[in-house]
Amino acid sequence: MQRFRIITLFVTAILFIACKENKSSTQKEGNTVSTTQKKANLIDGFWELNYMASSPQPLDSLFLEEKPGFKIENQKGKISGFSGCNNFSGNLEIEDNEFSLGKEVAVTRKMCPDMTGEDLFLKNLQKITSYSVTNRGRTLNLISDDMAIMRLERKNTDQ
Repeated sequence: MQRFRIITLFVTAILFIACKENKSSTQKEGNTVSTTQKKANLIDGFWELNYMASSPQPLDSLFLEEKPGFKIENQKGKISGFSGCNNFSGNLEIEDNEFSLGKEVAVTRKMCPDMTGEDLFLKNLQKITSYSVTNRGRTLNLISDDMAIMRLERKNTDQ
């Protein structure tokens, strides 16, 4: 009789734990955001350039007044920003870690004394195939093939 009670208690405990885990996993599933959405949400916000591959000179020399940067609105599929002299905007598609800028990017055409930095920035932006977000969501690495060609820092737009 004692053995029967122990087995019954053991089975009841296992069923209780199994039901509790099933309930919590069901609750989580109802509120779960897909991995793709989580990654894409990490990229939303305003980013400022702090490194660019193939730069003929330091960024501070290429961009005297303001560094390039952009705002990503993944849910809208939009990117817009400042390229060093002019403003730009376009469509953006993000899937997993893939980053695809639309074919049509609108750029204002203001003449600046030196367009070297802006031309390189826009050229590199068109080459991006993927991205990674590191440094606890504060650094955006833009990658072409397997090489990071631009790195940007998240900027607080509340300022």
